[in-house]
Amino acid sequence: MPIVATRHRPLIVHVITIVFGLIALIILLHLAFVLLEANTANPLVAFFADLANWFSWLFRDMFTVDDPKVRAVVNYGLAALVYLAIGGAVSGVGRRWGT
Repeated sequence: MPIVATRHRPLIVHVITIVFGLIALIILLHLAFVLLEANTANPLVAFFADLANWFSWLFRDMFTVDDPKVRAVVNYGLAALVYLAIGGAVSGVGRRWGT
């Protein structure tokens, strides 16, 4: 019997991929707020800052650069890329596992 590759993935793989994508989106939203100099006293900006700080705790102070915007792009951008890579890896493994 030949092996047929399908696009069917288990539900847990979809959920994990979506969760990691949402985490990366939260971090990127915080990064956009930093770059656009959003009002940090705004509750929505503060909420996303708290979430992004919590999710990127390993990467927050990884690189110390004098310019705060460049530091945010490097550190939070790296955190977002890692979350996207993990989500993509889980999706890839799930695709192979689901066949």
